[in-house]
Amino acid sequence: MENTVIINSIGNATPGASKVLSEALKVPQDYILKLLYNAPSVLFQKVDKDTAQKAEDTLTKLGLDVSVCTKDDEIDLKTESIDISVSLDNILSLPKVIEQLAVFLGCKQSEVLNLLLNEPSIVLGNVSVATAEALQKRTDANVHFSNPRKDAYTILISKEASDVKLRNIEKILKTKAEETPTAYVIENVSYDHSQLLWRQYQSDKAVKLLNQSHQLVSILLNDFDVSKEAHVNFLVEKIGMPAEILEDIHAALPISLFENVNRNQATTISADCASIGMITTIEKDFIFKKKLQVSAIEDAENVTKILAQFIAQEDLPKANATNWTSKEEVPPLIARYLLAQLEQVQCNPEIIN
Repeated sequence: MENTVIINSIGNATPGASKVLSEALKVPQDYILKLLYNAPSVLFQKVDKDTAQKAEDTLTKLGLDVSVCTKDDEIDLKTESIDISVSLDNILSLPKVIEQLAVFLGCKQSEVLNLLLNEPSIVLGNVSVATAEALQKRTDANVHFSNPRKDAYTILISKEASDVKLRNIEKILKTKAEETPTAYVIENVSYDHSQLLWRQYQSDKAVKLLNQSHQLVSILLNDFDVSKEAHVNFLVEKIGMPAEILEDIHAALPISLFENVNRNQATTISADCASIGMITTIEKDFIFKKKLQVSAIEDAENVTKILAQFIAQEDLPKANATNWTSKEEVPPLIARYLLAQLEQVQCNPEIIN
Protein backbone atom coordinates (compact mmCIF):
# COMPACT_ATOMS: atom_id res chain seq x y z
CA MET A 1 0.00 0.00 0.00
CA GLU A 2 1.24 3.49 -0.86
CA ASN A 3 2.07 5.73 2.07
CA THR A 4 2.67 9.44 2.57
CA VAL A 5 5.02 10.83 5.21
CA ILE A 6 3.88 14.19 6.56
CA ILE A 7 5.78 16.65 8.73
CA ASN A 8 3.11 18.01 11.09
CA SER A 9 5.40 20.58 12.73
CA ILE A 10 9.01 21.29 13.59
CA GLY A 11 8.20 19.92 17.06
CA ASN A 12 11.33 19.78 19.22
CA ALA A 13 13.77 19.72 16.31
CA THR A 14 16.36 22.38 15.64
CA PRO A 15 17.11 23.87 12.22
CA GLY A 16 20.10 21.54 12.23
CA ALA A 17 17.66 18.78 11.30
CA SER A 18 17.29 20.48 7.93
CA LYS A 19 21.00 19.93 7.23
CA VAL A 20 20.70 16.22 8.03
CA LEU A 21 17.68 15.84 5.77
CA SER A 22 19.24 17.97 3.05
CA GLU A 23 22.32 15.76 2.90
CA ALA A 24 20.31 12.53 3.12
CA LEU A 25 17.79 13.50 0.44
CA LYS A 26 20.21 15.46 -1.77
CA VAL A 27 17.97 18.52 -1.88
CA PRO A 28 18.74 22.15 -0.95
CA GLN A 29 18.67 22.92 2.77
CA ASP A 30 16.51 26.00 2.13
CA TYR A 31 13.84 23.73 0.65
CA ILE A 32 13.87 21.52 3.77
CA LEU A 33 13.67 24.57 6.04
CA LYS A 34 10.64 25.75 4.11
CA LEU A 35 8.98 22.36 4.65
CA LEU A 36 9.71 22.52 8.39
CA TYR A 37 8.53 26.08 9.04
CA ASN A 38 5.49 25.76 6.79
CA ALA A 39 4.29 22.41 8.12
CA PRO A 40 2.11 20.48 7.72
CA SER A 41 3.91 19.50 4.55
CA VAL A 42 4.55 16.32 2.58
CA LEU A 43 8.09 14.93 2.74
CA PHE A 44 7.56 11.58 0.95
CA GLN A 45 4.74 10.29 -1.25
CA LYS A 46 3.94 6.85 -2.62
CA VAL A 47 6.40 4.91 -0.48
CA ASP A 48 5.93 1.42 0.93
CA LYS A 49 5.02 0.80 4.55
CA ASP A 50 8.52 -0.21 5.70
CA THR A 51 10.14 2.84 4.13
CA ALA A 52 7.47 5.12 5.61
CA GLN A 53 7.95 3.59 9.07
CA LYS A 54 11.73 3.97 8.92
CA ALA A 55 11.31 7.58 7.81
CA GLU A 56 8.89 8.26 10.66
CA ASP A 57 11.28 6.73 13.22
CA THR A 58 14.26 8.72 11.92
CA LEU A 59 12.37 12.02 11.73
CA THR A 60 10.94 11.51 15.21
CA LYS A 61 14.45 10.96 16.59
CA LEU A 62 15.39 14.33 15.07
CA GLY A 63 12.57 15.87 17.10
CA LEU A 64 10.08 16.40 14.29
CA ASP A 65 6.36 15.79 14.71
CA VAL A 66 5.49 13.45 11.83
CA SER A 67 2.75 11.08 10.75
CA VAL A 68 2.25 8.41 8.08
CA CYS A 69 -0.94 8.34 6.02
CA THR A 70 -2.27 5.82 3.52
CA LYS A 71 -4.09 6.65 0.32
CA ASP A 72 -7.39 6.03 2.15
CA ASP A 73 -6.66 8.71 4.77
CA GLU A 74 -7.96 12.20 4.30
CA ILE A 75 -4.98 14.56 4.27
CA ASP A 76 -5.51 18.23 5.04
CA LEU A 77 -2.44 20.37 4.39
CA LYS A 78 -4.27 23.67 4.30
CA THR A 79 -2.61 26.35 6.42
CA GLU A 80 -2.25 30.10 6.24
CA SER A 81 1.00 31.99 6.25
CA ILE A 82 1.54 33.94 9.44
CA ASP A 83 4.03 36.25 11.11
CA ILE A 84 5.25 35.50 14.64
CA SER A 85 6.29 37.97 17.31
CA VAL A 86 7.19 37.50 20.96
CA SER A 87 6.78 39.55 24.13
CA LEU A 88 8.02 39.08 27.68
CA ASP A 89 6.03 39.15 30.92
CA ASN A 90 9.27 38.94 32.87
CA ILE A 91 11.84 41.17 31.18
CA LEU A 92 14.61 39.58 33.27
CA SER A 93 14.07 36.38 31.27
CA LEU A 94 15.45 38.16 28.16
CA PRO A 95 18.81 36.29 28.05
CA LYS A 96 17.07 32.93 28.41
CA VAL A 97 14.51 33.78 25.72
CA ILE A 98 17.27 34.93 23.36
CA GLU A 99 19.03 31.60 23.87
CA GLN A 100 15.80 29.66 23.26
CA LEU A 101 15.00 31.59 20.10
CA ALA A 102 18.53 31.19 18.76
CA VAL A 103 18.18 27.42 19.04
CA PHE A 104 14.73 27.44 17.41
CA LEU A 105 15.73 29.77 14.57
CA GLY A 106 19.21 28.32 14.07
CA CYS A 107 21.00 31.66 14.26
CA LYS A 108 23.33 33.63 16.54
CA GLN A 109 22.03 35.15 19.75
CA SER A 110 23.12 38.59 18.54
CA GLU A 111 20.89 38.14 15.49
CA VAL A 112 17.96 37.21 17.73
CA LEU A 113 18.51 40.33 19.83
CA ASN A 114 18.43 42.48 16.70
CA LEU A 115 15.07 40.94 15.78
CA LEU A 116 13.70 41.59 19.26
CA LEU A 117 14.78 45.23 19.15
CA ASN A 118 12.45 45.90 16.25
CA GLU A 119 9.03 47.42 16.94
CA PRO A 120 7.15 45.11 16.84
CA SER A 121 9.43 42.14 17.51
CA ILE A 122 8.66 39.91 14.52
CA VAL A 123 10.97 36.88 14.72
CA LEU A 124 9.55 34.75 11.89
CA GLY A 125 7.51 35.59 8.83
CA ASN A 126 5.61 33.58 6.23
CA VAL A 127 5.44 30.41 8.33
CA SER A 128 2.63 28.14 9.52
CA VAL A 129 0.47 28.11 12.64
CA ALA A 130 2.07 24.76 13.56
CA THR A 131 5.43 26.54 13.77
CA ALA A 132 4.00 29.18 16.13
CA GLU A 133 2.49 26.47 18.32
CA ALA A 134 5.81 24.60 18.41
CA LEU A 135 7.67 27.79 19.36
CA GLN A 136 5.23 28.52 22.21
CA LYS A 137 6.13 25.17 23.76
CA ARG A 138 9.84 25.91 23.51
CA THR A 139 10.17 29.45 24.85
CA ASP A 140 9.38 31.33 28.03
CA ALA A 141 8.16 34.28 25.94
CA ASN A 142 4.58 34.97 24.89
CA VAL A 143 4.12 34.02 21.24
CA HIS A 144 1.76 36.05 19.05
CA PHE A 145 0.88 35.16 15.48
CA SER A 146 -1.41 36.45 12.76
CA ASN A 147 -1.93 36.53 9.02
CA PRO A 148 -0.40 39.89 8.00
CA ARG A 149 -2.80 40.20 5.07
CA LYS A 150 -5.75 40.19 7.45
CA ASP A 151 -4.21 42.57 10.00
CA ALA A 152 -4.73 46.26 10.60
CA TYR A 153 -1.74 48.59 10.60
CA THR A 154 -0.71 51.86 12.17
CA ILE A 155 1.07 54.27 9.84
CA LEU A 156 3.63 56.58 11.43
CA ILE A 157 4.43 59.53 9.21
CA SER A 158 7.70 61.29 9.96
CA LYS A 159 7.57 64.84 11.28
CA GLU A 160 10.23 65.55 8.65
CA ALA A 161 7.94 64.52 5.80
CA SER A 162 6.73 67.40 3.68
CA ASP A 163 3.20 68.76 4.02
CA VAL A 164 2.55 67.54 0.48
CA LYS A 165 3.42 63.94 1.43
CA LEU A 166 1.30 64.13 4.57
CA ARG A 167 -1.71 65.45 2.65
CA ASN A 168 -1.25 62.83 -0.09
CA ILE A 169 -1.24 60.03 2.50
CA GLU A 170 -4.32 61.46 4.20
CA LYS A 171 -6.02 61.67 0.81
CA ILE A 172 -5.21 58.03 -0.03
CA LEU A 173 -6.50 56.82 3.34
CA LYS A 174 -9.40 59.29 3.42
CA THR A 175 -8.69 60.22 7.02
CA LYS A 176 -6.89 62.83 9.08
CA ALA A 177 -3.60 61.95 10.77
CA GLU A 178 -3.28 62.52 14.51
CA GLU A 179 -0.26 64.55 15.52
CA THR A 180 1.88 63.12 18.33
CA PRO A 181 5.20 64.42 19.70
CA THR A 182 7.23 62.20 17.37
CA ALA A 183 5.05 61.47 14.31
CA TYR A 184 1.72 61.83 12.59
CA VAL A 185 -0.33 58.70 13.26
CA ILE A 186 -3.10 56.94 11.33
CA GLU A 187 -4.48 53.70 12.78
CA ASN A 188 -6.51 50.77 11.44
CA VAL A 189 -5.05 50.88 7.93
CA SER A 190 -5.63 47.83 5.73
CA TYR A 191 -2.78 45.60 4.55
CA ASP A 192 -3.21 46.68 0.92
CA HIS A 193 -3.11 50.38 1.76
CA SER A 194 -0.17 49.92 4.13
CA GLN A 195 1.85 48.15 1.45
CA LEU A 196 0.96 50.80 -1.11
CA LEU A 197 2.26 53.54 1.18
CA TRP A 198 5.33 51.53 2.10
CA ARG A 199 6.32 51.07 -1.53
CA GLN A 200 5.70 54.72 -2.26
CA TYR A 201 7.43 56.34 0.72
CA GLN A 202 9.83 53.90 2.40
CA SER A 203 12.84 54.96 0.30
CA ASP A 204 13.08 58.31 2.08
CA LYS A 205 11.92 56.88 5.44
CA ALA A 206 8.78 59.01 5.42
CA VAL A 207 6.59 56.23 6.85
CA LYS A 208 6.88 53.39 9.35
CA LEU A 209 4.40 50.51 9.56
CA LEU A 210 3.26 48.86 12.78
CA ASN A 211 1.26 45.65 12.60
CA GLN A 212 -1.35 46.20 15.32
CA SER A 213 -1.66 42.47 16.01
CA HIS A 214 1.94 42.50 17.26
CA GLN A 215 2.06 45.97 18.80
CA LEU A 216 2.77 46.33 22.52
CA VAL A 217 0.65 48.76 24.53
CA SER A 218 -0.18 49.66 28.13
CA ILE A 219 -3.53 49.65 29.92
CA LEU A 220 -4.36 52.49 32.29
CA LEU A 221 -6.97 51.99 35.01
CA ASN A 222 -8.86 55.29 35.26
CA ASP A 223 -11.69 54.43 37.63
CA PHE A 224 -13.34 51.62 39.57
CA ASP A 225 -15.69 51.32 42.53
CA VAL A 226 -14.18 49.85 45.71
CA SER A 227 -17.71 49.01 46.90
CA LYS A 228 -18.54 46.87 43.85
CA GLU A 229 -17.84 43.18 44.32
CA ALA A 230 -17.21 42.60 40.61
CA HIS A 231 -14.55 45.31 40.57
CA VAL A 232 -12.85 44.00 43.70
CA ASN A 233 -12.91 40.40 42.45
CA PHE A 234 -11.41 41.40 39.11
CA LEU A 235 -8.57 43.40 40.65
CA VAL A 236 -7.82 40.85 43.36
CA GLU A 237 -8.29 37.57 41.47
CA LYS A 238 -7.27 38.48 37.92
CA ILE A 239 -4.77 41.27 38.50
CA GLY A 240 -3.40 40.11 41.85
CA MET A 241 -3.88 43.32 43.83
CA PRO A 242 -4.15 42.91 47.62
CA ALA A 243 -7.71 43.76 48.70
CA GLU A 244 -6.49 45.84 51.63
CA ILE A 245 -4.78 48.43 49.39
CA LEU A 246 -7.60 48.98 46.87
CA GLU A 247 -8.72 52.21 48.52
CA ASP A 248 -5.17 53.57 48.34
CA ILE A 249 -4.99 52.53 44.68
CA HIS A 250 -8.29 54.26 43.96
CA ALA A 251 -6.95 57.45 45.51
CA ALA A 252 -3.89 57.27 43.25
CA LEU A 253 -5.79 56.81 39.96
CA PRO A 254 -5.03 56.70 37.11
CA ILE A 255 -2.49 53.89 37.43
CA SER A 256 -0.89 51.48 34.99
CA LEU A 257 -2.73 48.15 35.05
CA PHE A 258 -0.57 46.37 32.46
CA GLU A 259 2.53 47.47 30.56
CA ASN A 260 3.95 46.15 27.29
CA VAL A 261 1.12 43.74 26.54
CA ASN A 262 0.00 42.62 23.11
CA ARG A 263 -2.56 45.02 21.67
CA ASN A 264 -5.11 42.31 20.90
CA GLN A 265 -4.86 41.01 24.47
CA ALA A 266 -5.13 44.56 25.80
CA THR A 267 -8.31 45.10 23.78
CA THR A 268 -9.83 41.96 25.31
CA ILE A 269 -8.82 42.97 28.86
CA SER A 270 -10.18 46.48 28.36
CA ALA A 271 -13.48 45.07 27.07
CA ASP A 272 -13.71 42.77 30.11
CA CYS A 273 -13.21 45.79 32.37
CA ALA A 274 -15.84 47.79 30.52
CA SER A 275 -18.35 44.94 30.79
CA ILE A 276 -18.35 45.30 34.59
CA GLY A 277 -18.20 49.09 34.63
CA MET A 278 -14.49 49.70 35.16
CA ILE A 279 -12.94 52.48 33.08
CA THR A 280 -9.65 51.86 31.29
CA THR A 281 -7.75 53.30 28.35
CA ILE A 282 -5.19 51.71 26.06
CA GLU A 283 -2.04 53.78 25.68
CA LYS A 284 0.28 53.44 22.68
CA ASP A 285 3.86 54.58 22.81
CA PHE A 286 5.36 55.68 19.51
CA ILE A 287 8.70 56.72 20.98
CA PHE A 288 11.09 53.92 20.08
CA LYS A 289 14.22 55.31 21.73
CA LYS A 290 14.51 55.80 25.49
CA LYS A 291 16.90 57.26 28.01
CA LEU A 292 17.61 56.04 31.53
CA GLN A 293 17.92 58.21 34.60
CA VAL A 294 19.30 56.95 37.91
CA SER A 295 19.30 58.92 41.16
CA ALA A 296 20.27 58.21 44.77
CA ILE A 297 23.03 55.84 43.66
CA GLU A 298 24.45 54.04 46.71
CA ASP A 299 25.79 50.89 45.03
CA ALA A 300 27.83 52.51 42.25
CA GLU A 301 29.76 49.33 41.42
CA ASN A 302 26.67 47.27 40.61
CA VAL A 303 24.88 50.17 38.91
CA THR A 304 27.85 50.62 36.58
CA LYS A 305 28.14 46.88 35.98
CA ILE A 306 24.47 46.65 34.97
CA LEU A 307 24.59 49.68 32.70
CA ALA A 308 27.82 48.52 31.03
CA GLN A 309 25.93 45.67 29.36
CA PHE A 310 24.47 48.09 26.82
CA ILE A 311 25.82 51.57 27.63
CA ALA A 312 29.09 52.76 26.11
CA GLN A 313 32.05 53.11 28.49
CA GLU A 314 32.27 56.88 28.03
CA ASP A 315 28.59 57.30 28.92
CA LEU A 316 28.69 55.35 32.20
CA PRO A 317 28.37 57.13 35.58
CA LYS A 318 31.52 58.84 36.77
CA ALA A 319 33.23 57.69 39.96
CA ASN A 320 31.28 58.61 43.10
CA ALA A 321 28.35 59.94 41.05
CA THR A 322 25.02 59.77 42.87
CA ASN A 323 22.91 60.80 39.88
CA TRP A 324 23.19 59.84 36.22
CA THR A 325 21.26 60.36 32.99
CA SER A 326 22.18 58.54 29.79
CA LYS A 327 23.39 60.60 26.88
CA GLU A 328 22.63 57.92 24.33
CA GLU A 329 19.16 56.56 23.64
CA VAL A 330 18.46 52.82 23.72
CA PRO A 331 15.60 50.68 22.38
CA PRO A 332 12.64 50.25 24.78
CA LEU A 333 13.39 46.55 25.31
CA ILE A 334 16.92 47.32 26.50
CA ALA A 335 15.70 50.18 28.68
CA ARG A 336 13.18 47.86 30.36
CA TYR A 337 15.82 45.15 30.86
CA LEU A 338 18.31 47.53 32.46
CA LEU A 339 15.59 49.15 34.58
CA ALA A 340 14.50 45.79 36.02
CA GLN A 341 18.07 44.99 37.06
CA LEU A 342 18.69 48.46 38.49
CA GLU A 343 15.57 48.14 40.63
CA GLN A 344 17.29 45.29 42.46
CA VAL A 345 20.22 47.41 43.65
CA GLN A 346 20.46 50.55 45.78
CA CYS A 347 19.34 53.36 43.48
CA ASN A 348 16.23 54.98 42.02
CA PRO A 349 16.05 54.26 38.28
CA GLU A 350 13.48 55.38 35.72
CA ILE A 351 12.95 55.43 31.97
CA ILE A 352 12.57 58.83 30.37
CA ASN A 353 11.46 59.57 26.81
